[in-house]
Amino acid sequence: MKKITLIDGNSLLYRAYYATAAVGNLMTNKDGIPTNAIFGFANMLDRILKDEPDYLMVAFDAGKKTFRHELQKDYKGTRKETPDELIMQFDLVREYLDCRHIVHHEMEGYEGDDLIGTISRMAEEAGMEVAVITGDQDMLQLVSNHTTVYRTMKGVTQLEANVPATLKAKYDLEPDQIRDLKGLMGDASDNIPGIKGVGEKTALKLLHQYGTVENLSEHLDELKGKMGEKIRDGIQAGLDSKQIATIMRDVPIDFDLESLTRQSDDEAKLADFYRRYDMYSLLKKMEQPRTTSSEVSYQLVNQAPQLTKDFTLVVGVYDNNYHKSIVLGYAVYSDEACFYISYEDALKDKAFQEVLKNEAIHKNGYNIKREMIASRWNGIEIQGYDYDMQLASYILNPSLKDDLKVVSEFYDYHDLVYAEEIFGKGAKRHIPALADQAKYYLDVAMMIHRLKSDLISRLKQDEQYELYENIELPLTYILAKMEYNGVKVNVDTLKQQEKALSGRIALLEKEIYALAGTEFNIASPKQLGEILFEKLQLPNGKKTKTGYSTAAEVLEKLVGFHPIVQKILDYRTLTKLNSTYLVGLQEQVFLDGRIHTMYNQALTQTGRLSSTDPNLQNIPIRYEEGKKIRQAFVPEYDYILSYDYSQIELRVVASLANVHALIDAFNHDMDIHTKTASDIFHVPVTEVTKDMRRQAKAINFGIIYGMSDFGLAEQVGVSIAQAKDFINRYFATYPEIKEYMDRVIDFAKKNGYVSTMMNRRRYIPEINDKNFMRRELGKRLAMNSPIQGSAADLLKVAMIKVDRLMQEHHVQSKMILQVHDELVFDVKADELEIMKKIVKEGMESAYPMAVNLKAEGAIGKTWYDLK
Repeated sequence: MKKITLIDGNSLLYRAYYATAAVGNLMTNKDGIPTNAIFGFANMLDRILKDEPDYLMVAFDAGKKTFRHELQKDYKGTRKETPDELIMQFDLVREYLDCRHIVHHEMEGYEGDDLIGTISRMAEEAGMEVAVITGDQDMLQLVSNHTTVYRTMKGVTQLEANVPATLKAKYDLEPDQIRDLKGLMGDASDNIPGIKGVGEKTALKLLHQYGTVENLSEHLDELKGKMGEKIRDGIQAGLDSKQIATIMRDVPIDFDLESLTRQSDDEAKLADFYRRYDMYSLLKKMEQPRTTSSEVSYQLVNQAPQLTKDFTLVVGVYDNNYHKSIVLGYAVYSDEACFYISYEDALKDKAFQEVLKNEAIHKNGYNIKREMIASRWNGIEIQGYDYDMQLASYILNPSLKDDLKVVSEFYDYHDLVYAEEIFGKGAKRHIPALADQAKYYLDVAMMIHRLKSDLISRLKQDEQYELYENIELPLTYILAKMEYNGVKVNVDTLKQQEKALSGRIALLEKEIYALAGTEFNIASPKQLGEILFEKLQLPNGKKTKTGYSTAAEVLEKLVGFHPIVQKILDYRTLTKLNSTYLVGLQEQVFLDGRIHTMYNQALTQTGRLSSTDPNLQNIPIRYEEGKKIRQAFVPEYDYILSYDYSQIELRVVASLANVHALIDAFNHDMDIHTKTASDIFHVPVTEVTKDMRRQAKAINFGIIYGMSDFGLAEQVGVSIAQAKDFINRYFATYPEIKEYMDRVIDFAKKNGYVSTMMNRRRYIPEINDKNFMRRELGKRLAMNSPIQGSAADLLKVAMIKVDRLMQEHHVQSKMILQVHDELVFDVKADELEIMKKIVKEGMESAYPMAVNLKAEGAIGKTWYDLK
């Protein structure tokens, strides 16, 4: 039986555009022409063509009014305006289809859906099997025994097949009733009203009883209650909506089925198209057809074959916290081998373990820090990783979700399934059968292996390979050491603090109850709101559906009205400290007496490291009770040593903007905020008051984050006019900063991204958004990201330099923590002086800049005692 495939061109192109536009890095060619939608469309088409249809057509909307607008003037009236970046790609997709000799049609007065409806009917009558590809639910009305409607799910990467049995199972409806469903419940995406107040649940119930909207209209007197009234009032709207939702199947087309016969590509034109629009991965795929995962022969072995060449290695790490996770097995993929060995068998295979430890045999992986640490905790060492796809992808697109399926799809690899399809999700998560493990992990290994050269090429093309090779890759080994070594914690100290704090919390509770005149659940916003705004009659209580707002910013404005308010704020602070840190940290201490955090190296868009499970970068220091938590962090050896960059972001600004006055001030160790106050208030340094310095400090840091005059006014307690005057004086004093800010904003508008000193990019789609607030956000991100990102890069380079110096001097002391601009070490007494020298030298010589970097040290018997 002949096969015909009919593609909803508008639907696919829209989905391809939004699937990647939201990621942040909008693909363009070297001339700045947007290509993300056509790229996604082309990838989907390649997948469709694997089914080798005999006939093929892509249908588009003509883009003008259709007969449906005559029935309803505001049909599709609620849809957002199509982005210019997408409009530009409609002509591109038509050109692309012409290069592939794929027929495409559109017809004035009708939608693409109507052309598909008409052709599908003709094809069925001709005895063909029909496949319809769309993202729209409306098309389900075309389903029949000979027509399958495939709906795109998750962008354009996954297709859901719909046959009559599917609709029966999902809705208990026949295909033709889909238009009745739309008639009753409407469709917000097309502005089809339906009957007001009727949702899907009610619509299905009515259709199960009455079959069609027309039949329902003849039995209106049977309907009871308020819903009956709504349906009687809106039945005409339901009938009209059904008519609008009905796909035409008799459009007067001027072509026949034979004209849709699938023809061969014009390879020369197609290759030229790919080159013009920088779609080199598609060009490569066209020139060198790729073996799919289904065509690869996998081996499940209990003893690994001999390995002498480099290979891709995937470790089956089961749990998210890889410090606590079991390892299921090891997948190996290379030109000489493709096998999976279970953990139990790998543990007995000493020859395989020697290969894993052999640094001369290089390995490729994804999130190699996780792989190395999890395997080490389970007794098997891995060395020799020299490629990490996670880091390469992160540098290329820092906003891309760190998910193997998402990442592989973004780089044009479509043979991987979502992990949850194999392992389940949430309560249904489970360890799959060994054969399923092998298939999945080897598919991942093949993906890493196949995409390596493409990602390396992209890094080099974007001049980011050095960032990957010289900073991120060596850093991941340092972080792995830090995580595995952990931080020693005195649990008894945490318990003592917990006991003391619990006593304070209990006392606060009694005081709050006494002031309230009754006992209540202080942690309940509803009960607290009633006490404050009804019983105590405090002002400005705003009641919502769930009760009064008792958010921190609301309570802070009420502090002067009643003593209970401050006590509630204190209660919240102390209970948070107690549960999250004093109790929470005790639960995180391993049997070795240490906490082993996880550093996220591929998460933030600025390049900063973050820490989770637990977050050791976020231990509060605003309150003395929070600071004291650091007393529990103690050395394994003799001392805790810490070095912190001094005013790193301001030094970066001075260097990037080449602000001579600030460079000179920093290099002569002047107090930078006093210097700024002197400059903008036009007074000698000796006459700068504390208030002037405070205001200058707020401006210095506010400028970095693109603070407005309103924001500055609120922070320093002056009028908006005064704040505006401060900012104007600041830019007049340091015009290089204003010139720099304007320059990076212009660059971001033109190129869609900004860069750090070490060429880390942050993509900023907001900068050209039609919405004013999002554009302003884009400007702030453009100004701040190169500064924050450069500071993050500097600290990473410093960590690498310090680690190298520690190895060269053969010290036993360890780097144990990274907290924002601070590095923390566990130091032996006899190594203290050399460690001070090593750390200071490594941090202050991290990167050549016009401004001298300055690192300030402190030492103590605990993290709290640092002086």
